[in-house]
Amino acid sequence: MALLITAARRMALAAMLAVSLSLLFSGPAAAHAELVNTTPANGAQLTKPPTEIEMTFTESVNLLPNGVRLVDGAGAVMPTPDPTVAGGTVLWPMPTDLPEGAYVVTFRVVSADGHPISGAFSFGIGAAATVGPGAATGGESGGTTVGDATTAPWAVVSSRLAGYVGFALFAGVIAFVLFCAPDTSKNPALQLLARSGLIGGAIATVAGLLVQGPYTAGVSMSRVVDLQLLAVTLATPFGAAMMWRLALYGVLGLLAWRLSGITAGLATWLVPASVASTAVTIAAAGHGGSSDPLSLGVHALHALAAGLWVGGLVVLIALRRSVEPRTLHKFSTLAMASVLTLVVTGILNSVRHLTRLEQLLSDYGLTLVLKLLLVAGTLSAAAVSRWRLRQKRIPVGSVRVEVAFMVAVFAITALLSTTAPPPAAEMATHSGHHAEPASSDTVQMSLADQGKAALTVSPSTTTGSHVHLVLTDRNGQPLSATRVSLKVANPGRDIAPIPVPMTMRDGAWAADYRFPLPGTWKTILTVEGVGPSAVVTSAEITIRD
Repeated sequence: MALLITAARRMALAAMLAVSLSLLFSGPAAAHAELVNTTPANGAQLTKPPTEIEMTFTESVNLLPNGVRLVDGAGAVMPTPDPTVAGGTVLWPMPTDLPEGAYVVTFRVVSADGHPISGAFSFGIGAAATVGPGAATGGESGGTTVGDATTAPWAVVSSRLAGYVGFALFAGVIAFVLFCAPDTSKNPALQLLARSGLIGGAIATVAGLLVQGPYTAGVSMSRVVDLQLLAVTLATPFGAAMMWRLALYGVLGLLAWRLSGITAGLATWLVPASVASTAVTIAAAGHGGSSDPLSLGVHALHALAAGLWVGGLVVLIALRRSVEPRTLHKFSTLAMASVLTLVVTGILNSVRHLTRLEQLLSDYGLTLVLKLLLVAGTLSAAAVSRWRLRQKRIPVGSVRVEVAFMVAVFAITALLSTTAPPPAAEMATHSGHHAEPASSDTVQMSLADQGKAALTVSPSTTTGSHVHLVLTDRNGQPLSATRVSLKVANPGRDIAPIPVPMTMRDGAWAADYRFPLPGTWKTILTVEGVGPSAVVTSAEITIRD
């Protein structure tokens, strides 16, 4: 028996090593769709109307009703045929009678992991285009501008957190009963935990489906029961994954409503298989849904390991000191395997989503660092639990600390699953030469306790502008930042935020940009590296013809 256990451990280690090596030497995974090419290119000046517009994304996307629009130079939405999508390519037929002038294409689509992606680009017909950041100056690849919401509303994050907790409760109880203590299958406390996880997970799944529609459409959560939005959600890979999860919860309800029924017959393998499949649906509804099958498997293993660990810890707290030492040792082995799987898959996922060290300063990177710190705290508490177990003591206190840490980890994971990782490629800055400005406009934005930001647009017209940003502390002295992100949007004309890449020039941040339309534009500024967290502020600026 000892030789068999040793061989099994070596096989498991070899399998984990094989997965690690294959992932480390494979291509980077896409976590959210990115627009990489358009035809016509951003800023292109055409001699005749295009027959169609083509947008190419890094992964499959889904269209939203009225999510892609063509806006003319006066700000009017042009009537066009409906676009179609095939994988990551959007094809949009154009009217043959488009008049000459400048046009802006605004889009809002949904990536495979359920995250909305929005942005805009421009072209001109017989006239100069309103060139935005990243405009192509030549070559076969058109520059693009992409913007998306970095994090989801609280309703979306809360539903995903509830889904993680429900899954963990149920999976932890099932694993404990099947692998650690089959004689506890009739324990009323475990029966209550399993049913709570099952019902809670199903309710969270339904809630996740309902809130996804308003989230991706960018509308108020008051439309959470809008059947049209729900239909759009169900047609996406995210919706399919959530429906599969709901179906699996139904199957598990039939098989494991009474825990005593899972310890004999077909249920002994049907239930674990269904639990593992549920972990796959959790991965498919998150960042794993936009990756290759191997990455999906890694995300699923990550979710399953976390569920088994934290759910098992809750079981120990529920049973308290009635757990036999032999059962504790079995759970310790299961927990250790879960922890190792969790750490390895977590590191691999992090490496694939962050390719440069400076990306740790992004919203995704900072959230990931916080999660890793919480995981480190959990591992420390787990080490204390194992030490107490070796001392033949019941580690009730340290187990409670583990659970508290893991609940915090789940909360951060829910936020991380809806946070866009840094783009795979940096946008190029369009640097054209501007004549002496005829007019300029400056707006002041507060950086809370850190100071203020002065943003100058010169000239503040649609002819092309130089954008100049100066950061100062509360004493009026220069304030250094590690990264600055600026986006401009025109809510009045329903133009999504367009990024304006800023670079450091002579102690200030600057960019060259051409506003596509006159009117009131909202500037959204994110400053990182001036305090313990990023500072987000905004202001309005008026652009004239």
